[in-house]
Amino acid sequence: MKKVFIACGGTGGHLSPGIALAEELVSRNWKCTLLISNKQVDSRLVSKYSQFSYETLSGSTFSLGPAGFARFAVNLLKGTLSCYRRLEKERPDIVIGFGGFLTMPAMLAALLRGIPTAVHEANRVPGRVTRIVSLFARRIYLPKGVGIRTKRASRIRHLGMPVRREIHQITKLHAKRTLGFDPQQKTLLVMGGSQGAESLNNWVKKSLNSLADREIQVLCLTGGAGANSSLTLKSPKGAAVKFIFRRFCDDMATALSAADLVVSRSGAGSIAEMVRCRAPGILIPYPFSADDHQIANAKNFEMLGCGLYMMQDYLSDLLDEVKDVMYNDWLLQKFRKNLELADRSDVLAFMARDIEGIVSENRTSFLGSAKPEMSS
Repeated sequence: MKKVFIACGGTGGHLSPGIALAEELVSRNWKCTLLISNKQVDSRLVSKYSQFSYETLSGSTFSLGPAGFARFAVNLLKGTLSCYRRLEKERPDIVIGFGGFLTMPAMLAALLRGIPTAVHEANRVPGRVTRIVSLFARRIYLPKGVGIRTKRASRIRHLGMPVRREIHQITKLHAKRTLGFDPQQKTLLVMGGSQGAESLNNWVKKSLNSLADREIQVLCLTGGAGANSSLTLKSPKGAAVKFIFRRFCDDMATALSAADLVVSRSGAGSIAEMVRCRAPGILIPYPFSADDHQIANAKNFEMLGCGLYMMQDYLSDLLDEVKDVMYNDWLLQKFRKNLELADRSDVLAFMARDIEGIVSENRTSFLGSAKPEMSS
């Protein structure tokens, strides 16, 4: 049985594709160990997947400040040493990283152990970890049209974001009823990623009456800082309009399928799940994302004709934009058609086959080098 370590913890955007790949590899008789963080978002998400093994790993984000850099360096050393010992014990065939602060110690430990590595980058702008790891990774997975500086371009493969099997489109009628919404009313989903977005949460609260006036019901995923609650307002016509606030959602397929429109940050994971569930959106890039990668993601989403994007500085215009798009059935249908076109490739099958090829090639190379010389 082949073994793999997948470093993917820290945020939902890193963890979800790691789980998706692990699902595919397990179906191909692999043993998968996921390296995750101690964050609540990790423990909450992985609780549904008992078919994998999990190991927590030390790590922290890079910082230029003296205290922050010291913390980063110490955690990087601790994480690398810890992962090295685990690799020595388990001897996986390959180590795969999905970016974020847990990828670096896992990749360094694998390099020291002589284990082949691969890294997946989902954003339109490769992150710092991906750029460093690309110097020695056997395979670099990048979005279509995205490049990276490397002396060996043959190591690059272009593909999209792996999406968990449970994320798929269901009928809008069933999804709305499951959430307790009126199937006849328009539904808006607002989400700020696994960390939440205070600016989007506040926008919903300020817009309650205006949204109720247009009979637009809302599911707002507030993230870790929010609280679960709900309220119902009356429209001018006397219709009951429901507003639901949830910290987390354990059924994103239902939430996205119920939405006639999504307002979201533009993390690659959120976009991939919107594409899979055919959910048009207005993206509000996080203005402080590393290398402005969320802006690049949002621009590509709009370029593909899957929705629109708006900078956070213009959040005061969002309500009018939501009203205009929500009741433009022609435009929403166009967005959904383009979302379908954007979801044509089988990312997981391609990635799994490629990884199996790397492992087979490595085993063949190892066996070849281990053959004794024939005496003449």
